[in-house]
Amino acid sequence: MRRKIETRGSVVLGGAVALAAAGVLRVDGVLLTLGVAAAGWVGFSALFAVWNLRRLRVEVEGPRVVRAGESYRLQVTLRNERRFFDAVGVQLQIRGPGGLEARMEVPWVVAGGQAGGEIRVSSDGRGDGKVLEYQMISVFPWGLVRAGLDGEVGHALTVLPRPIVPVELLEGGADEEKDGLFDPLHRESSGMPRGMREFRAGDRMRDVSWPASLRAVARGTGLVVREWDPPGMRPRQVTLVFHSYAADGMLIRPDRFERAISLAWGAMGHLQAAGVEVRFLSDFSAWVPAVIRSRRELGRLGDRLAGCQREAATERHELEARLDECDGEVWVMSDMPLVSWSSVVESRSQVRVIDVTRFEQGRRLALGGRVHA
Repeated sequence: MRRKIETRGSVVLGGAVALAAAGVLRVDGVLLTLGVAAAGWVGFSALFAVWNLRRLRVEVEGPRVVRAGESYRLQVTLRNERRFFDAVGVQLQIRGPGGLEARMEVPWVVAGGQAGGEIRVSSDGRGDGKVLEYQMISVFPWGLVRAGLDGEVGHALTVLPRPIVPVELLEGGADEEKDGLFDPLHRESSGMPRGMREFRAGDRMRDVSWPASLRAVARGTGLVVREWDPPGMRPRQVTLVFHSYAADGMLIRPDRFERAISLAWGAMGHLQAAGVEVRFLSDFSAWVPAVIRSRRELGRLGDRLAGCQREAATERHELEARLDECDGEVWVMSDMPLVSWSSVVESRSQVRVIDVTRFEQGRRLALGGRVHA
C-alpha cells in the first residue's frame, strides 16, 4: 500500500504546522489546538484512503486473443468483500501485454456488493501474458492523501502482431493493395506475376494496378497493368526465412524488429489465404521449422510470434546453412537493413528478399524484391 500527500493536503499540513508553531511561540492554546486538529485531519484522511481500498477484489473478463491496433472490450468488476463500509471513488488503472492501458472510476460499491462496467481498449503492440496488472487509487474523502494498491488479476491475453503484407508479395507495389502475388482470384487464371507495363487496348481492367497507375499519371504517363506468367506456375510451398544477422557496426533498432515481425505475420497470412503452404524458419525459434497449411496452424504460430524475442547472436554461417537446406521458392527477411546482409543471398538465384527499411515512413517504395549481384 502506497500513500502520498496531495497538493491540497500539503497546504493543509503546512498550515497545521504553522498554527501549531504560532500557538507554541505565543502560548496560545487556540492556535495550537487548530494546528493539531488540522494535522489530525490530514492523518484521518490518510487512514480513511487506505481503508477505502481494503478487501476490494478486481475481476476482468474479455477476449483471450486480440490483434494489435484493434479495439476490444473488457468487462471490469470491482467487488467489495467487506461486511461494513462502502467503497467510494475508487480509480482503477489496468495494464497488460502490448502496451495495454485502461482507466475507469467506480464511484460507489456497497459493502458486500459489486460494481463496474465495460471499457473499450486497444493494445498498440504485440505481447503475451498470463495476468493483467492493476492499480487501485483512492483520494476519498477530501482529496488530501492519495492511497494506491497494486495487484494482479488472472486473465491470459495474447496480442497478435499487426499484420503488414510485404510490398514484395504484391504485384501492384503498395502494401494496401488487395490483389497480390498470391491472390486467390488469380489462382486458376494466372501464374506468377512477370512485371508491370503500360495499359494497352484489350487489357482487362482487373489487371490495372491502381496505386502504380496513380503514380504514373502523376508523372504524366498512363495506366499501368500487371503481366502474368501462364497458369500452373504458382508454387505449392514457400519457405520464409527470418533472421537477425547483420554485418558488424549496424545499429539495432527495436522498432524495426517489431515491424519485421508484423511483415512476417502479414506475409504468412497472405500466403495461407491463397492456399500456399508456408514453411517458416527463424533464428528466434532456434531454426525449428513451422509448417502452415491451415488457419489453425497459422493461429498457433501467431501465439509464438506474440511473445518472441529478438535473437542477438545469429552468425552468418547459420543463415547460410539454413538457406542451403531450402528448396523451391524461398523468401528471406530480417529486422536489419538489406545492405547489411545482401552478400549472403545475392548469389542465390532462387532467393527473394523482403527489406524492412522499405516500410519506414518517409521512404519511397520501390518495386521488385529480387537481389541482383
